[in-house]
Amino acid sequence: MKNRLWIISLALAVCCLLAAPALAVTPTAFVKGILDQVIAVQNDPARAGEGHKPERARAIRQVIQKNFDFTLMAQNSLGPVYGRLPAGQRQEFVRTFSSLFQDSYTRMVLDFLKKETIKYEKERREGQGYRVNTILVRTNETIPVDYLMRPQGQGWLLYDVIVDGVSILDNYKRQFAQVIKSNSFDFLLNKMKTQMRALQ
Repeated sequence: MKNRLWIISLALAVCCLLAAPALAVTPTAFVKGILDQVIAVQNDPARAGEGHKPERARAIRQVIQKNFDFTLMAQNSLGPVYGRLPAGQRQEFVRTFSSLFQDSYTRMVLDFLKKETIKYEKERREGQGYRVNTILVRTNETIPVDYLMRPQGQGWLLYDVIVDGVSILDNYKRQFAQVIKSNSFDFLLNKMKTQMRALQ
């Protein structure tokens, strides 16, 4: 009996050692950390004014760069097409998509998120990750903004943002599908590269 209890105890100890490490922060705390960083940049007196807008943009882009899963987003934006691409084209698409997304999302944050109040509502499991519901309170309106994320190591990575019921990722899906249907994937990639060069 004692031997059996010892074996069970040992098995439980091994299971605990092999278990995935606990995530460092909750989904809500992760989102709040990102938004706090962005708002701090936007309201930094040393970076105030149009003359410092490029500096603010660089700082915000760095926050975005560290906290989004661009590979998953690129893959989901193409759907089944992504799986049919050679490895080289996949990598090229991920790089191009990542750069364009960072540019467009940085511009949106610069213009959209300044001194607004953010209410953190609830978090709930969604698929393999979580969705965090927030409300952006502006002078004459309130805008629901949801953040979708998946676990990565001991933290999280975002893979979609839903603003007032509109998914950023779904927008990309629709646009990309239309271009590919009307033309081709190569046409889409070249168009994205042209747009990327224009923004540089």
